[in-house]
Amino acid sequence: MRLLFAVLVTVFSSVSHAIYFPLPAGHREAFMGNVGGAMEASPGNALYNPAGLGFRSTNKLSLSVSGTALTSHEMKSEKSDLSPSDYSVRPLMAAGIYPTSMGTVAVFVASPMMLSLGGFVDTQDGVYSTSSLSSMDSQLLKVGAAFGSSHGDSFSWGISSGVQLGNSKTHTYSKVRTGGNLYASVFAETESKMKGVFVLPGVQVKPMANWTVGFSAQFIPVMLESKSVEYTAVHYAATPNTVNEETDSFTPVNESPYYLRFANGFNLMAGNDVFVDVTYSSESSMNDSDGKVETDEAFFMYSIGWRNKSFESWQPMAGYNYSALESATNHLSSAGVAFVRGRSELILGGYYMASVPKEANSRFEYSSYGFMFSSNVAY
Repeated sequence: MRLLFAVLVTVFSSVSHAIYFPLPAGHREAFMGNVGGAMEASPGNALYNPAGLGFRSTNKLSLSVSGTALTSHEMKSEKSDLSPSDYSVRPLMAAGIYPTSMGTVAVFVASPMMLSLGGFVDTQDGVYSTSSLSSMDSQLLKVGAAFGSSHGDSFSWGISSGVQLGNSKTHTYSKVRTGGNLYASVFAETESKMKGVFVLPGVQVKPMANWTVGFSAQFIPVMLESKSVEYTAVHYAATPNTVNEETDSFTPVNESPYYLRFANGFNLMAGNDVFVDVTYSSESSMNDSDGKVETDEAFFMYSIGWRNKSFESWQPMAGYNYSALESATNHLSSAGVAFVRGRSELILGGYYMASVPKEANSRFEYSSYGFMFSSNVAY
């Protein structure tokens, strides 16, 4: 039966490494290509650089809610198609920002990733060909609090911390054939859970009035839970009255990545703001049920965002995010328009994200697009 497991691993590993892509996250940041390390006074500071909360100039309470609607995801290869039959709604972030005498406090709930996919997967491993119907649900949540405080007009520091929750489920029904004949029918179910404490400290410095430099680091110092359970039931054609069942439990997370973000923000002429972020993601590794360690490479992400504030009641914005891995390049484009009234704003826009394999037939090609909204109301 181990040989059959090896065939199925080809299916699961291709899928699992295709879902962790930079989807939009935050408030204004989501509409500007996930740029935000040097951005000030945004609810999304809690996810990118909490030092930005320290430069918040108002003493009013504000509440922010953002999300995506009518979102579509598609994951395809030459012989596979994992695409949902309907559209989904994903909450991006909900945050409350409270001014205090010492600085600014934010409490937040964020969902940087939520996917629900289903469809068929065809694979070939030696003499075995596998046709599978698969469904996959995956979600990442962050719940925490952030604090930012400024010292004068040119320096601010902040820290964000909380619990990061990850959960994924995969169900697959497969028929394995060899030589054109049915060899076995397989039902497989995998559920993984991860819970850890994340810490995100950061600073922002203003060398000049129209130039902000930001630096932040994110890591998981404490892993509270890391557990995966794989259940497999195999019905061989040669033994029709026997079902072979196996359940494996293991710890999937071997080494969590850390992130370093260096950012610049520029207030240019005619009300134009331009932001540039460079983010480093360290090497990470995961364990499978056989104890084999699979390593994900370190890589850089590059983001650029633009916003025009020359109009009092509406402000356009856009951004682009790029990262290159050994097997694929990831591209995220987003844009929106903020409708401003006083210190409150409503942003409407959309995004498109694609992961393009560097070699044909090497892995899944993933794409996602959708409509986004975000509101921030000051009281």
